[in-house]
Amino acid sequence: MKKLMYFASFVVMALMSVSCSNEEIDNVAPPTNERVAYSAVMQFTGSKPSYDDEGITRGATDSWADGSKVYLQLLVGTERVDGVATYNSSNQEWTVEYFGALTATNDGKCEAYYFENAGAADYKSVTLTSASAIFADKSATYSFEDNTLKVTANLKPMTGRIRMKGDANQTFYVDGVSSYMKYSITENSFSSEKKVITGTTAKGGYSSYIYGFFGDEDNKEIIFDDKENNLGYTKVLGANALAVGKSGYLNIPTLNNRSGWSLLAEKEFNVGSVSFKMIRVICGTYMMWNQYSVTLSRNYFMGETEVTQALWNAVMNSNPSSIKGDNLPVNNVSWNDCISFIEKLNAKTGGNFRMPTEAEWEFAAKGANKSSGYKYCGSNTVDEVAWYSSNSSSTIHEVKSKKPNEIQIYDMSGNVNEFCQDGRHDLFAGTDPVGGLNDSYKIYRGGAYSDGESYQRICNYRGNYYSSSTSNTMGLRLASY
Repeated sequence: MKKLMYFASFVVMALMSVSCSNEEIDNVAPPTNERVAYSAVMQFTGSKPSYDDEGITRGATDSWADGSKVYLQLLVGTERVDGVATYNSSNQEWTVEYFGALTATNDGKCEAYYFENAGAADYKSVTLTSASAIFADKSATYSFEDNTLKVTANLKPMTGRIRMKGDANQTFYVDGVSSYMKYSITENSFSSEKKVITGTTAKGGYSSYIYGFFGDEDNKEIIFDDKENNLGYTKVLGANALAVGKSGYLNIPTLNNRSGWSLLAEKEFNVGSVSFKMIRVICGTYMMWNQYSVTLSRNYFMGETEVTQALWNAVMNSNPSSIKGDNLPVNNVSWNDCISFIEKLNAKTGGNFRMPTEAEWEFAAKGANKSSGYKYCGSNTVDEVAWYSSNSSSTIHEVKSKKPNEIQIYDMSGNVNEFCQDGRHDLFAGTDPVGGLNDSYKIYRGGAYSDGESYQRICNYRGNYYSSSTSNTMGLRLASY
């Protein structure tokens, strides 16, 4: 009987415990990351100079477009309260939503930001582009009393701006300019990026403005890309180029009219008495494996040839190849050996050489933006461009002894297989795909002298090889930014 009573008591206590726990859970609010917003009326006075010091004074209620926003960072003691002020043209009033506690003051300090042509925005961040004009006053002032915020700010440009001049409706690609991509309201910080900017000139021949800056003030180099011819034009601009608050324009260079511009199609490097070339590949979008849309967002360089034994020996002071010859591609190397070679090459040249990603390798093999859609690298006739089992006599051959492809790169079909950065993966779509970086088996492409015709087709074969293993069919080709 006692055992039965003890058991009944235990059950009752357990049920009470469960009931109590459920009640406690019901009364607990779910966690949230949402911030609490407070609102106030705002009076805003300040100047928003245009570029080239052509100032426009904007009063508290005039000259602002409906929906204009000013982003605020209000200092309260050592704390920072952020807010977003929005202008309503129907009643000519500003309202501000702020996140934090404000106290009455007549001498508050704040920062104010105003954006034109901004992208998506919420109360945490603002998306920006190279077309976004950014104005700021990091020494603005404010007062707060009776739920009214008064802000005085002299807004000034944060960047320079530049536009292009050419034929009407001319598409252009510009590299070398950094632009702000995002403003974090909660962190009060900007992030920037240097990438290829695409634009089109209008009927009058001028493009819209590009807003940005040079990341390296000592090297104001700008590059125009001619995708049709896989050429670039480079020019070092003067001290005032993209200076903060200044405007300018550049004439778009062409092959027949490029005064002041240098042609940029390749770079040549030397290690001792050994020279080698890198061919510039202008970025673009293509169908990887003829199935998956891939975009390469950065221009890059690809070795004109496979790494030769002469270059390997000049860097490593050794030659592991099974068949020797200065102009033969190095072979009998592992992926790890290639990494060691590249590290020493970079130390000797100050370069940033690497192996290409698989996506970069295929884009270059296909002829990049000049692609003719060939089956092999540079031709639909395999014997014109590749050393393979039917014509190689079972041995490697000197580089550049077959025809190049559309962008003057040799031997991407045949001779030796070429390692890529990637390990095993199936990431074949999107922007700048690369995968399997931690995998011990590394991707190679291209086909070798001992392989049959089908292995020489650009989109027919990929292999993987253990990173520390060697083979007399394995070599490499350099890439760099």
